Amino acid sequence: MWVPELPFQLACSRDGALRDRPLAFLSAEQPRTPSLWFVNRLGRAEGLVPGMPMDQALRTARGLRVLDPSPQVWWEAQAELGTFLQAWTPQGQLLRLGEALVELQGTQRLFGPLADTAERMRRELAARNGWESHGGLSLSATAAQLAAHGERHLERVAEGAEAAFLAPQPLRRLPDLAPRLQERFRRLGLRAFGDLQPVPLPVLAELTNPKLAPDLRARVRGEDRPRLPLLTERPGHARHGWRLQPPRLPEEVGLAVRCLDRLWSDPRHPRTLVLRWWDVDGEPHAWRAGPEDLTSPPLVLARRIQQAFLAGATRRLLVREVELRLAWGLGRERALFEDPRNAKLDRLEPALARLRRRFPDQAVLPGWVGRGGHLETA
Repeated sequence: MWVPELPFQLACSRDGALRDRPLAFLSAEQPRTPSLWFVNRLGRAEGLVPGMPMDQALRTARGLRVLDPSPQVWWEAQAELGTFLQAWTPQGQLLRLGEALVELQGTQRLFGPLADTAERMRRELAARNGWESHGGLSLSATAAQLAAHGERHLERVAEGAEAAFLAPQPLRRLPDLAPRLQERFRRLGLRAFGDLQPVPLPVLAELTNPKLAPDLRARVRGEDRPRLPLLTERPGHARHGWRLQPPRLPEEVGLAVRCLDRLWSDPRHPRTLVLRWWDVDGEPHAWRAGPEDLTSPPLVLARRIQQAFLAGATRRLLVREVELRLAWGLGRERALFEDPRNAKLDRLEPALARLRRRFPDQAVLPGWVGRGGHLETA
């Protein structure tokens, strides 16, 4: 689901005189020469682009209105979009501003056919908030995302037709494709999804990365079926459920190996960790990692999780469900609009991840984390 140009729709809903004219938001930074940040569709049609100096933009488009940015309003609108989607499905993920990926499989008994549900969602969002939206319906997340950005209000990609739908799409439209890979593919003559679809996986691994190649191949072919988190989860958080079939005794649950895989599969540093489990009687249990646990190496932390689980599962009952809830990010909360000085700290993440994998039995922490995992201030 995509609400095109959500910031401009919010501005037009407040001031009707802004409709049907080129609009742009002033850059939130404070350079010597004011420049444009976001430009709407009508502004781009007249030759305006983000980053253009404001004086040049005013000469290019005579009817241009330059607006002051209101990030807090945009963030509240994004949160309102997430609340709206929760009434239709529990699973989904908010992407860029005004864009969301939701799971509608399993809602047929409540709302009927999936295409009708998607159309009802679009109409209700327009009636409730006044937001015009587009939708894409597909089993493939990539196909659904690109279909939502089409001209039609609701584009449906039938099962089995994902590769044919994606084939003519240019590779620059692939979400989150690194610019260096775009340039590499362009030099090799690979400009569309269809050019990349027949490339064998070993060749694609040499062109990109052995770890990224399988996911990239699935996305360009329309074979990606991601398991979406709950819409109630905050950004930077993840919940990994594990239902044991059949239920097992506590000592038969290989929790340490599973937790170690989770801690190593994500390059970020854990900020909080909560372990929950339920026995066959439905009684809940929980354990929360302390600051000294979170600053421990992954090997040590995985063993502590296993020990805490066995210490808490004192009743001789079978365990039927385990849940590991993680929050990530260098031991600190992340704001929506970060201080530019924090960009240096964010660039430490890849280096820290490589060091943690190289020295799994050593605690690898950034230098600004003080004793107990708290921030040191100077």
